[in-house]
Amino acid sequence: MKSWLSSFKRQGASVPTPIGVDFAAQRLNMVQTAPSPDGPVLRAALSLPYPLERAQLLEDPRLLKQFVRDALHAAPFAGRRVVSVLAPSEVRILPLTVHVPSGQSEPQAVAKAVREQLGAAAAASVVDYYQVRSVEAAGPEKQVLAAVAASANVLAYLETLRGAGLEPVALDIGPAAIARLLAAMQEDFDQSVLLINFGASKSYLTVIWGRRLMLDREIDFGEMQLVDRLSRALGLSAEVALALLREHGIGTPAGAPHQAEAGTAPDIGRTVREILYQEFAALAEELVRTQVYVASRTRGSAISRVYLNGSVARYRHIQERVEELVHLPVELLDPLKAFEGAALSIPVGSDTHGIALATGLALRGEAHG
Repeated sequence: MKSWLSSFKRQGASVPTPIGVDFAAQRLNMVQTAPSPDGPVLRAALSLPYPLERAQLLEDPRLLKQFVRDALHAAPFAGRRVVSVLAPSEVRILPLTVHVPSGQSEPQAVAKAVREQLGAAAAASVVDYYQVRSVEAAGPEKQVLAAVAASANVLAYLETLRGAGLEPVALDIGPAAIARLLAAMQEDFDQSVLLINFGASKSYLTVIWGRRLMLDREIDFGEMQLVDRLSRALGLSAEVALALLREHGIGTPAGAPHQAEAGTAPDIGRTVREILYQEFAALAEELVRTQVYVASRTRGSAISRVYLNGSVARYRHIQERVEELVHLPVELLDPLKAFEGAALSIPVGSDTHGIALATGLALRGEAHG
C-alpha cells in the first residue's frame, strides 16, 4: 500500500500545470509554466492569428478543434488542462464597497451587494469577485471587484473549450490575472504600479499595490478614437489613417527638433501630435484622477511605474508621450520578465505582445486568486 501511495504521489506531482488560454480579438494566446525551486518558469508560449474571424472560428467546432490541436503541437505544451477567461464584452466588472456584518461571510455579503445592484438579472448570472487592497482592509467594509457574466455565456464558453479538445480547470477574472502577472514582475512590493491596456474602443487602467489588485477601471480611449480623429482632420479613409498611425506613431515628442526644412515635406509627426492633442489631454485627466485615487487609498503612496500594453502601445513615441503625462518611468509590458532569464530561451510565437493575459492565467496554477 505504501509503495502504491508513493507511486500515486509521484504521478500527481508530475501533472503539468494548466495552460493559460486567451481567445483574444485576433489571436489565440497560450502560455504554460512549470514549477522550479525558484518559482515558476516558462514552459511554452504561443500567439497565433486566427484563420478567420474569432466569432466564426468559435462557432465551427471542427475547424476550432484542428486550430487548437495545431497550436498545442507548435510549442512544447503538456496536457490539455486550461485556465481561460471570457471575452471582456461578456463580463461586467462591478467595483463594490461591501459591508460584512458579524455572522455573515464575505462571499455572502458580496452576493447580497450584487443582487441589490443587478436585481432579477443576478439570478441568471455567475458571480466571482476579487478583494481590492486598501489600508482599511481589516475593517468591516471591503473593497471588491465583482465579475458578473450571464450563466448561459459561461456554460456556452465551457462547452466551446471542451469541444476544442481542452479540459477547463477554471475561468478566471481578467483584471485578477493581469494583477497576478504584474505582481510576479515586481521587486519592491511596497510600491504600486499602473498598467494602461489599450483596446480598440476602450482602454483599461489597472493598479496593483504590492501583490494585490487595487484598481481596475475602463476609460473612453482607444485606437479607433485616434484613427477617427486623424481621418476627420485630414480627410482620409479609416484604413489610410490607421496606416498613417502605424508608420508615424502618435506624434513627435515635445521638444524634438523640427524635421521640416525649406522645400521639404511637412513634419508629419508634429502634425499628428497636434491633431491627437485632445485625445491625449483626456487621457491625461484620467491618469491624474487615477494617481489621486491611489494616493487617497494608500495614505499618500504614489504610483512608481507605468506599463503599456495593447494596440496603441506598439505605436512609435507612445512611451515618451505617456511619460510627459505622468512624469514617471514608462515601459512596454514584457510578460517574459515575470520569469527568470533562462525562460527567455523558450521559443515563442512571432508576436508576444498580446500574451500578457494568458501569462497571468498560467501563473494562477491550481490555486484560486
